[in-house]
Amino acid sequence: MQTQIEQFDILDVTGKPTGITADKGTKLQDGQYYLGIHVYVYNSCGKFLLQQRSYNKKFLPGGWDILCEHVIAGETSREGALRGLREEIGLHVPEADLHFVERMRWEADHHIVDIYFAKADFTPDELTLQSSEVISAKMVSLEEMLALISQMDYRPTEYRQFMKEFLHAKEF
Repeated sequence: MQTQIEQFDILDVTGKPTGITADKGTKLQDGQYYLGIHVYVYNSCGKFLLQQRSYNKKFLPGGWDILCEHVIAGETSREGALRGLREEIGLHVPEADLHFVERMRWEADHHIVDIYFAKADFTPDELTLQSSEVISAKMVSLEEMLALISQMDYRPTEYRQFMKEFLHAKEF
């Protein structure tokens, strides 16, 4: 059985689709961007979900992170976020419970990233992990989430600063 290569829409600097798609891993030219999503999942107790990435991942193998996903061709940002939650961790979040927070553009990585928050009550052992993507999951406190964000030197400074300020201002 042949594995199908994921295709992504190429966006312009404003985040609008250019009508061009590219295979996963294609190096983009200046002014071209992939769309990604980040979903911060938290529960009624103010705990946040972290997932441990598979050791076979190119980016951050074995590392703990939030849900990160590329939006596939023809899919909206919101659809990509909901799909990622279902596929990677088996979490079905109603669309109304997925809240858009911010869009950021990372020039160096040719990424536009939409940040979402989703409130859901569950325990990590209730999740169905897609082993090729995620090998473990845990819930952490707000303080632990803030500490992790501070250590995310693989993400731009403005992202880390925005997330710390947003989390400090929000009540969980």
